[in-house]
Amino acid sequence: MSRTSCLVLRPTLAEFNDIETLMRRAELESEGAGIVKIVPPSGWWDGAAEASQAFNGNNIPGKTSGGRRAKNLLDTLKLRPIRQAVSRPPGTPKGAFEVAILPQPQTTAKQFRKTALKLGEEAEKKAREARERFERRGCAARGSEDVSDDAGVESAFWKALTPLNEAPLYGADVDATCFTENDKTSEGEVPGWHLDAIPSCRLRPFLKRLKARIPGVTNGMLYFGAPRAFFAWHVEDANLYSVNYLHCGAPKSWYALDPRAAPKFEEKCREAFPDLARECKDFLRHKTVVVSPDLLVRWDLDQYLVECVQRPGEMVVTFPAGYHCGFNHGYNVAESTNFATDTWAAIGRQASHCKCQSDTVRIDVPLFERWRVEGENAFVCKPVVVPEPLPPPPPKKKAKKASSNSAPRKRRCRTCSACKATDCGECKFCKDSPKFGGPGKMKQCCIKRVCLSPRLPPSALVSGAPCSSGTRHIDKRVPPVAT
Repeated sequence: MSRTSCLVLRPTLAEFNDIETLMRRAELESEGAGIVKIVPPSGWWDGAAEASQAFNGNNIPGKTSGGRRAKNLLDTLKLRPIRQAVSRPPGTPKGAFEVAILPQPQTTAKQFRKTALKLGEEAEKKAREARERFERRGCAARGSEDVSDDAGVESAFWKALTPLNEAPLYGADVDATCFTENDKTSEGEVPGWHLDAIPSCRLRPFLKRLKARIPGVTNGMLYFGAPRAFFAWHVEDANLYSVNYLHCGAPKSWYALDPRAAPKFEEKCREAFPDLARECKDFLRHKTVVVSPDLLVRWDLDQYLVECVQRPGEMVVTFPAGYHCGFNHGYNVAESTNFATDTWAAIGRQASHCKCQSDTVRIDVPLFERWRVEGENAFVCKPVVVPEPLPPPPPKKKAKKASSNSAPRKRRCRTCSACKATDCGECKFCKDSPKFGGPGKMKQCCIKRVCLSPRLPPSALVSGAPCSSGTRHIDKRVPPVAT
């Protein structure tokens, strides 16, 4: 089985504060791996040491704002932890688990720390008793595993991840930060990785302009870990980068896949969890799926898998569209946030969004790109120039269709004396005729020229259509014939 450790960078203070250059270097040297571990240089944040001691419950002199903030958070911060209950639906392959999130009563950060440390002591006691029991039975080889070793902790975690064991406790997604406005580096500058307000993040000024506050994107979030507490496989919202800094406590194990393996991983998860896939095509964004490294090997994804163990004072950066998961070795406090670089927009435009959760992060990437180029003009509503429509064509005159019940019109005989007579010029029809200067509205012939023997057209005689008694209005104008 291929188990590859992720890239570890140890930059200088100048290199560390230049986030854009550092990320380009990390992506190049990691050859597309999903995560990279960064060991911050000494002096990157003046409150690092005091914050770590404060979260561990130690007394501190309080010389730095970060240390005072951490002490205040531990004493006063309230959080609502969760229990992570795992199950294996029927037909699910070995090593794949579905997670149910069980909200727990509200507690304080100090009380959570006591509970997590007690859980760690109980877990250590059970492991020690198990080793002694196996040794007494002559099974020293099986019980000689040292749980303090990272590999031993990893093996113990995956063995304990069953529905039969108690669900681990996790204080995740706490909307608070240990960083303050007064934080400085050893050189008196603002820390480049100020997790509550990363100065070089191109996205945060844009969201601030929109007056949008998104926990974990526009500001940092705290995570209070406990033994066996884990975070399921997922990619960051909007395909953003993420950075996780471990303030204090026990280490944190990470697993990550190359972003190029994302389509295959999603396909395998849809096959393993068909019910979840039918409910939501982006069900992996729910963070309710855990897959062991052994199952990734059977899925032929181990060539894309990297892992690392994060210790206090270290950072782990995840790359866009890279799936990752992990677990905590014991009580710890971490802080995380999302950020963007110059190259993020092209990847962020391809991000999918879950439609069944109301807190899904959505970012208008085209507007963000216009804002970077046009500034405030990107938010100005520009009038839309609509071309004038062409005049409609004149309506076509529809030919009147003769009704099948109407009588055919008779025609002049052209042989009677009336047909051969001339216009009198005195009757009202002659005066209406344009020939005599009239408007031509009546369109009738002279009263002296009304045909005495009108005839039907030959077609009417053949078809047998009903015939009228004469031409139009002829009966009214022709004087009766004297007998």
